Amino acid sequence: MKTKRHFGKALILLSAGIQLLTVQIWAEALPVPEETWPEIPVVRENKELSTSLETVWDCVYFGSYPSAEVVQTDWDAVDDYAVLDGDVIRDDDLYKALETADWQDDQAFLDGEEYVRINAEDAVTASVDREQHYRWEDLQGWHYFLKEPVRWRVLSVEDGEALLLADRLVDCRRFHEEEEGVSWETSTIRSWLNGYGPQENDAQMDFAGESFYDQAFDENEKEAILSTTCVTPDNQDYGTYSGPDTEDHVFLLSNEEVYADPVSGDYGFYPGRGFDDPSKRFTSTMYAKCRGSWWSPVEDYRGNSFWFMRTSGSSPFNVTYICDFGFVYSRGTTVTCDDAGILPAIRVDIDLAGLEEAGQVSSTEIVKEKTEEDVPTTALHDPAITDDESLPGGKAVTWDAVAFGTYPQTEILAEGDAEDGQEIDPELFDRLKNADWQDDKTVIDDTAYQRVEERYFRYDPIRWRVLDVSDDTALLMADQGLDCLAYNPDLTDVNWSQSAIRSWLNGSGAEENLAGLDYSAEGAGFFTMAFTGEEREAIRKSPVKNSHNYYFGTDCGEETEDAVFLLSEDEAFSTPDAVSYGFQPSDAIGDLAKRITPTEYAVCRGAWRSDLEESKGKGFWFFRTNGYTASNVVYAGELGYIYNRGIPVTCRDACIVPAVRVDLNAWEFIPDGTIQTKLN
Repeated sequence: MKTKRHFGKALILLSAGIQLLTVQIWAEALPVPEETWPEIPVVRENKELSTSLETVWDCVYFGSYPSAEVVQTDWDAVDDYAVLDGDVIRDDDLYKALETADWQDDQAFLDGEEYVRINAEDAVTASVDREQHYRWEDLQGWHYFLKEPVRWRVLSVEDGEALLLADRLVDCRRFHEEEEGVSWETSTIRSWLNGYGPQENDAQMDFAGESFYDQAFDENEKEAILSTTCVTPDNQDYGTYSGPDTEDHVFLLSNEEVYADPVSGDYGFYPGRGFDDPSKRFTSTMYAKCRGSWWSPVEDYRGNSFWFMRTSGSSPFNVTYICDFGFVYSRGTTVTCDDAGILPAIRVDIDLAGLEEAGQVSSTEIVKEKTEEDVPTTALHDPAITDDESLPGGKAVTWDAVAFGTYPQTEILAEGDAEDGQEIDPELFDRLKNADWQDDKTVIDDTAYQRVEERYFRYDPIRWRVLDVSDDTALLMADQGLDCLAYNPDLTDVNWSQSAIRSWLNGSGAEENLAGLDYSAEGAGFFTMAFTGEEREAIRKSPVKNSHNYYFGTDCGEETEDAVFLLSEDEAFSTPDAVSYGFQPSDAIGDLAKRITPTEYAVCRGAWRSDLEESKGKGFWFFRTNGYTASNVVYAGELGYIYNRGIPVTCRDACIVPAVRVDLNAWEFIPDGTIQTKLN
């Protein structure tokens, strides 16, 4: 969005180190007459906060929108910690009056107040028992909301104009109503915010007269809202095109306006990433919750919700968002995500708007102390952990490496330029082209090959990191992403014990997973593709614990017993075991140990890999732990950050990093050097 700034000198002192911490902030604005109002954000030092910065915004009232719910005294549809003062009006008499009111198009007036009603059909998502979502006891019944003045934060003031951002998430809607690639320009959220017709969005939905713009503002207020040029640059991490410039009255903020450009600092946000930024945390109104907005159960962030930006994510099928912690998710979530909050922004003519003072709001947080346990370096084959201030987290890790089993990895090419994971061999390519293939597998000169359409991949020894040695067993994790498939093919609540990925890894039958997929035939799953009969005998079937999600408390199902498994959030992040295995116990560090390269075979099968210089060739990979809901799964990104909120279980471009525990007495392992964390 093109803006002008009305700020004096800004001073940002950056400390050395892996994270650039702002320790002193934008100096005070140029002097203005005392009667000038509203003011621009004031940002001041506060070392109690994660970013060391605290922002105070002037607030105004402008327009009105459904917000507080009128309920009966026994109402308990939302967890107490997620209900703020004024969110509900407990009044049995008023509730009964609304039940019999004269409703016209689901609007009614009582004693000079305007009310709106909705039922389950009006909600984006409605359920009786979905955790951290509004509990609809009666899917046929009505819910009544008082239409109240909208409170806005003042982000900037310039030449008689003010940029305003809603102080709470006012509604819940999908970014786009169809599961397809889309940008801000052609999204349904843009059309709904502004009241555009079907020609303005790819889903061809008509929002004229039924938009936020029409519901929130009367004709006089609309006169005060200025048309704004919304510039949406490509996603800065993934290069995804986010659409052309648009002209809009109502809009969502872009990545640049929230964190990726210095202008975000002018608006009161921390102008960067890598922090759980208090200034980016927002709660949803009761109306938004009833419509479907999720709230956080995490102790220090209880009641916060997550909200869309208008910038596309890692692909046009995703959109970036800010989570309940105030952390930036530039990979994004699916455009059809049904439980995000909507945080609109507008630019108004101050004189025409007749803004009403609404006090101030400050970004504050409860500081959660996080300590890293001092885990001594272990001997033998355990990872060696040493101090190295040049690396993220200040630790270097050296793992013993072993070769065990084989899997399709190296692609055989007839000609061209071979990249890592490819070999040029015209003669072999020709033999493969004319080979006798059985279920897309063949053997030439005692070496197995896999066919994917007309591409050919050689079975190579799998290289594993040794994470732990104890009780005559070794815990191994593949050093690369070996394959690519969805955690589960259907978008549903599913935990590890019921997932299709568990069945595929272990070669189990249809009765073991919700999708009813059968991997029990020889070569149908990873276990029988990767290991010989003798190697399978050496793999110890192990108890696999599935603790609740560390942040969100999501139930991740019962303990299982598996030969092959994915690591959990606990094992890679949130317990002393994670540290001893060589991982950084923080989600604010781009952990080198969690940066994984997919094989050429995995990429052919669909695994995404980065083309950016900082993360070139890296992919992202699943854990077995559910995310903020049971339809999501935790993953590690290409820079080694762990994303506890997760990604939908149907995601089809993550790479798979198996883990096994082997009996050292039953297996004569083959040493394969060491693996070390390094920046490049």
